[in-house]
Amino acid sequence: MSEKKKILIFIDWFLPGFKAGGPIRSVSNIVNSLSEFYTFYIITSDRDLGDKKPFKNVELNIEIEKQNYFIIYLTPDKQKFRFYKTLIKKLKPDKIYFNSLFSVKFTILPMLASKKVSFTGSIILTPRGMLGKGALGLKKSKKLIFIQFSKFISLYSGITWHATTFDEKKDIIKSFKSYSNIIVAGNIPEKPKKFHQKEKGSEIRFVFISRISRKKNIIFAIELFKNIYKEAKIIFDIYGPVEDSEYKHTCNEAINNLPKNISVQFKGEVSHKEVTETLKKYHFFLFPTLHENYGHAIFEAFSSSCPVITSDQTPWLNLEEKNIGWDISLKDKEKFQAVIQKCIDMPQEEYNKMSENAFNFAKIFAENSEAIEQTKKLFEL
Repeated sequence: MSEKKKILIFIDWFLPGFKAGGPIRSVSNIVNSLSEFYTFYIITSDRDLGDKKPFKNVELNIEIEKQNYFIIYLTPDKQKFRFYKTLIKKLKPDKIYFNSLFSVKFTILPMLASKKVSFTGSIILTPRGMLGKGALGLKKSKKLIFIQFSKFISLYSGITWHATTFDEKKDIIKSFKSYSNIIVAGNIPEKPKKFHQKEKGSEIRFVFISRISRKKNIIFAIELFKNIYKEAKIIFDIYGPVEDSEYKHTCNEAINNLPKNISVQFKGEVSHKEVTETLKKYHFFLFPTLHENYGHAIFEAFSSSCPVITSDQTPWLNLEEKNIGWDISLKDKEKFQAVIQKCIDMPQEEYNKMSENAFNFAKIFAENSEAIEQTKKLFEL
């Protein structure tokens, strides 16, 4: 039997971290699904997103063998061009996979280091939705300047682009005028476990789980509850790490202007292993995001028997036709509000059907996913 190819993955944050959300789960699912075919080495930081201290009880700057992969947690002093040159020469990977477009420490520096040591294997980069219209709209000037500069110095010349959707492929072409070296391979989903029946009762529970940032459009979600009729008792709980404290403050001001029958609270962080159990406590997942390349939280909501109310800026579309939720234009705030009112008024029997449909949709999607074979083809180029 031939020796497995060695794939070196650079990612800013990884397990046991969880605050960076989807990218961690995307890479984790790749590794768990394909470790029998490839030997994965993960290079990441020594702490979670936004943390000032490193992980506890984790050895740093040395190679650690896990069940399905090897990993090195780097302290800030090791996240340098010189160290990356030494690391790449030592590990001698067949392929290098970068999990971010704009990361200085875990894409740009190691990519430059790979060129300096004349790395001859394949280099793969996935933008993770960073080229989508909604994502580019945040700090737009800086991002566009960087894209132009990267093209000027040919930073990404000769690489293979990993697009997780055909829309992302279009985004790559639009930004980098690259046509022939883009491979579409969807995110590998986790298989849902069990349908969870939920009683609606007199209290309707909405939930949001993701990072607290402008891109996730939380203030839009909060303001949707302004014109809901007074008889309903409504809970809207918001979970996730605070990425933008100023934005959270603005959200709190909006919360203070809501009617007293509507309770909106920030509930703090929730680790990935706790997400499913958390979602089971709620009736609807409210997520009017500006843009998602995939939207792991959306799929997790379906897996937890939770219908979804989201924007039309994600790959999860035509939800109303499937009777598993709604995807609505962010320009149509009235439609969002009408849907929330519909959710509140929905009879138990109708909700049961929608909830069961959401779970079955996730189950069938995971069982029929071609993402594993698509990702294998990406690594075989």
